[in-house]
Amino acid sequence: MSGWWERRRRLQAEKLQDDRWHHLLDTRRKRRRLAGAGVLALALQWTSIPVIWFAAPSDLARNITISSLAISLMIYLPVVSLLNVATKGSTGLAEHLLDERQVIERRRAITVAHRATTWVLGGLFLTAALVTNRATQDTMTIPTAIIYPLAFVLWLTHYVLPLLIAGWRLPDPPPEDD
Repeated sequence: MSGWWERRRRLQAEKLQDDRWHHLLDTRRKRRRLAGAGVLALALQWTSIPVIWFAAPSDLARNITISSLAISLMIYLPVVSLLNVATKGSTGLAEHLLDERQVIERRRAITVAHRATTWVLGGLFLTAALVTNRATQDTMTIPTAIIYPLAFVLWLTHYVLPLLIAGWRLPDPPPEDD
């Protein structure tokens, strides 16, 4: 079983060495645009949370949530694929398949992503504290329809943020010698 898994990972690593997409990823500016598009896709997912909070349960909340999911997936899938090619899989592959430079980049990206996720969780905690404080005065209830979308958006943010940060911070390759 482990032999099959290792062959699969090795094939993934070889696929990432393919040069077909490098014209889209050859400069830092293009990679930063891709990372920005990934952040936009994440932001679209986060916009569905207040809609669910204020409009659930209703057809409007359902339609906006499904539409934002569809639009963000159309942005998200090509962006993540191209950023995986640009970073040569440094955030997705096992560490023993990476060289020392890629391991360092991966650890930096994960560190920054965890700091950002900590700030997001702190903001959610603060919002929940303010809402529950107000709820004791105004008898406001928290809609249960928000639990699964919020968990999905938090998971997606936690999973994708290291790749977006690695793509944003990736330097231009050194010029080739003639």
